[in-house]
This record gives sequence, structure tokens and C-alpha cells, in this order.
Amino acid sequence: MGVHSPYQAPKYYVDKYTGHMWGANKDRKNYAAMMSSMDEGIGNITKTLISEGIYNNTIIVFASDNGANVGYCSDADGNLTPTASVEPGSNYPLRGGKRSIFEGGIKSVSFVHSPLLRGGGRVMKDLVHVVDWFSTFEDIISDGFTVPRKYRFKDRNPLDSISAWRAIKKGANGKRKKFLINIDTRGSIKCGPTMPFKGFRKNQWKLIVGGGGPPSGWYSPYGAPISSPDHKLPYLQLFNILLDPSETFNLANATRR
Repeated sequence: MGVHSPYQAPKYYVDKYTGHMWGANKDRKNYAAMMSSMDEGIGNITKTLISEGIYNNTIIVFASDNGANVGYCSDADGNLTPTASVEPGSNYPLRGGKRSIFEGGIKSVSFVHSPLLRGGGRVMKDLVHVVDWFSTFEDIISDGFTVPRKYRFKDRNPLDSISAWRAIKKGANGKRKKFLINIDTRGSIKCGPTMPFKGFRKNQWKLIVGGGGPPSGWYSPYGAPISSPDHKLPYLQLFNILLDPSETFNLANATRR
């Protein structure tokens, strides 16, 4: 279940957003309407879990696979050009969007909800990679129990996945400190040719090699670029994500030795 193109929604939901979303294009309004429709669908699932008597033993995880599609790319000459249609997403004030490895393309929100979680809601800001859900779900299933020997994995190769369950359940510090963002990846064909790019994150530091995009600018919720960096992105970019989450200050040259 998720919101994706084509951007279509029942008129009942669209009408909620036609009046007050001044300046937004049609797809932006439809996008909002789709979110409302999805929200209602998730509510219906939750109500069913309650009516079937299994809600109290259920953990609901909601997550995204990438940042919003902003619909702007660089052509072969490095000029910022809109795609055939301006996409309705926005990651502002984060930089970039879907297909890039700037924060707007790779950082996404998620939440975990369950009556099994005690102590009220809290915000977790630790590093979590999408592959970590595998080990996290393993820990959820076996939480508080010793897995019988006959059910244990034998000769399993080491995993990249790191469980985040203790951090989610008890507020402990997360175990993940670094991850490979991407490697030897080219931009989408419709965005024009671009050199391969890759990235690596360790604690607050993020290194991008090869440009990192497109898209690589900052985009408003109404589909127009607020500002764009130089057309030719530096080959090396280094950011302190804790101090500069919008990736505006490239520290690569300042830290070279």
C-alpha cells in the first residue's frame, strides 16, 4: 500500500484539497488526496485487527523506500530541465529527490506502532538502513524467547542487516554507525546521461563520489526549484549531516590533506 504515479484519487478526497492548496498543480492536489485515501485504508485495516481480537499482539511498521519524486533532472549538458511532467513531491529543505543519493532521495520517515510497546511515543534519530528490517523482524518474532536449536539458521552467511528492535522498544542507542549508500549507479535514462555515483555514510559524515544526482537542487512543494547548485557537481562532496542536513556546505576541499 502506497502513493505512486499515476496520481489519481476519488473525487471525494480531491475536493478536500482544491480550495486551500493555492498555487499547487493538479497532481499535487491529487497526491494529497491519495494520501488521505491511503490513511483511511490503513485505519480500516487497524479497525479490522481490533475487531478480530489480534490488534494487541500486532506490530505495525510503516516505511518508505525513497524520498519524493521532484521531477527535475540535469540533461547531458548539465542544464536543469523539468521532466515531461512536474512531479508533485517535495523533500524541502532536504536536497535532491528520488534517483539521487542526496538526503532528499534516500532519507525517509517511518514509524512503528503497537500496544506491545510501552512508555509512550518517542522519536528515534539513529541510523537505520532498509536492510535492518530483516534482523529487526527476527528479533521481534523471538523477543523474550530462546529459539529452539532445530529452528536456528545453520551455516548462514554474515548479514548486512543490524537489528534496531532494542532501540525501538527500549530507547537504547542504535547499533548501526555506517552504511554504503550506493555504488556505481547511473541516473535514470529519462534524466539524461550522467557519470556513475556512489556514497558512504559513517556517523555524521557523508561522502559522495561522482556527483550524486540528478536531481541535485532544492525544490518547493509546488514543483519549482528554489535554488540549484552549479550545473557541474563536484566529483567529491563531503557533508556533516548533523550540522548540515540540507547538504549546502561541501567540506571535501576543506578537509583534504
